Amino acid sequence: MAVLRTVAMLANEAADAVYQGVASAPDVDMAMKKGVAYPRGPLEWADRIGLAKIEAALDHMARHYGDPRYRVSPLIRQSVLAGKPVGVAAPA
Repeated sequence: MAVLRTVAMLANEAADAVYQGVASAPDVDMAMKKGVAYPRGPLEWADRIGLAKIEAALDHMARHYGDPRYRVSPLIRQSVLAGKPVGVAAPA
């Protein structure tokens, strides 16, 4: 469960960066793979685990801790609703 929470937080921050136009999804994933030697980028990891699981983990932490840092990125919510990988959904 600790790994899921960690990946969920990493993916959420990465999704927010993409949503805000800081970088593209492939760029975020490449930066994490090359920069910190992750085996997958955070968005690739989230897609592999399942965005609905990532969303549920973040929602659970937000309810449990009452901290806004666990707010689910709009990009993750959009991707879950659209049934698409997070790297495919475009910011609104």
